Amino acid sequence: MKTFFARFLCSLIPAKKLRKRIRRRLLDAARSKWLEKEIPLIRGNYGRLADACRDRLRRGEKLRAAFVVCDASMFSGESVFSLMLDDPRFDPFVAVVPRVSRGKEFLRSSLAKTMSVLSGRYGGRVRRLYDPETGRAETLEGRADIVFTSIVYQDQTLGEFTTVSMSKYALTVCLYYGYGGLFRSNEKKTVFLPDIVAAWRYFVSNEATRKLWIERNPMLSWNTAVAGYCKMDRLAAVKPVRGGRRKIVIAPHHTIDKCEDALSLSTFPAHADFFLRLPAMFPEVDFVFRPHPLLFVRLATPKWWGEAKTREYVERMKAHSNVEFQQGGDYFETFASSDALVHDCGSFLAEYFYTGRPQCYLSDGSGRLERQLLPFSEKLYSNTYHAVSDDDIVRFIREVVIEGRDAMSGARASFAAKEVCVNHPHASRAVLDAVVSSL
Repeated sequence: MKTFFARFLCSLIPAKKLRKRIRRRLLDAARSKWLEKEIPLIRGNYGRLADACRDRLRRGEKLRAAFVVCDASMFSGESVFSLMLDDPRFDPFVAVVPRVSRGKEFLRSSLAKTMSVLSGRYGGRVRRLYDPETGRAETLEGRADIVFTSIVYQDQTLGEFTTVSMSKYALTVCLYYGYGGLFRSNEKKTVFLPDIVAAWRYFVSNEATRKLWIERNPMLSWNTAVAGYCKMDRLAAVKPVRGGRRKIVIAPHHTIDKCEDALSLSTFPAHADFFLRLPAMFPEVDFVFRPHPLLFVRLATPKWWGEAKTREYVERMKAHSNVEFQQGGDYFETFASSDALVHDCGSFLAEYFYTGRPQCYLSDGSGRLERQLLPFSEKLYSNTYHAVSDDDIVRFIREVVIEGRDAMSGARASFAAKEVCVNHPHASRAVLDAVVSSL
């Protein structure tokens, strides 16, 4: 999409709020025009690609399936990948691509970590498509008949690894990296993202989300289907490591910038000092401090704490003998082995329901969070405990976790079974069956 001139013209407007509002409208208009023109062409091409896949299957050949991943913790299709390893119709592999939106150093470290984690699980099935030393990227064209991806923002990776680009030569399946459909920013922006609208299949977690998304953007009616949340299928296979001590996960989000027109979830600045004191307040409890991977990246900038203060905070947190500090990566074993979650993250609000255990969601008390909730996430929120102050967090830990007075337990379990954990733990099978039936 050609948005350069819209951005350039808007940069000449001196008033910041007016500039942002006009720029957003111009960009939205340009995006809508692009979608109306290109999506019919992309759909037509998918028809030809699907016929080619059917021909391969008739000849007894396997379909080459690439799973595009830029961060191991965002590998939403891992359970689908695991199923394909045992399916004679597919030859699956993981294509690790760079995450480019957070600077070169973050690109290098995230690429290396993702390669290390996934290669440790799947060996030669994992292929790196980008060399950070030379800046050279390898294409998937001619190497994949179908592509599964969770990358929906076009500035998150290189242009050649976006759904729009890959749709030229492969059937693309979008498995959103989070539970999805929770916030009004999703309702206003996500449903119009080119890489979602241009997907051959876009699987969502529940029927409420599918209906709302199609209502907001009718162009999604052709590719959107309910399968459940296949990312959490892996949780059912994890054997929890349970000791005699309670284990509580503390998971602060990274959205510390408060913007009315953007998703703003994090309450970390208000609770940061308290979190440092918390482990000493409950020496009989084990804590897992698991910040969003971008939180300390953001805090280390000059706008916030800077590198020295950020490094000092991390060192002080790690110094507690009853704290495990996690920096991204797999969290299924952590969830399975935990007794409770204290957080202000988006997807965790839905994902922790799969454990059956209580969670305490952090709010700043201003109503900012509540205004961002959609009807389904309002139900999620109503089935969690809430905290505004440090004292509220202490009360949750003492009464609900340690003393076991979990008044929401029954209603939470019933709601999760009926509306949250759709097809669990077989959502991945639902995805694979839907793909095969389409061919």
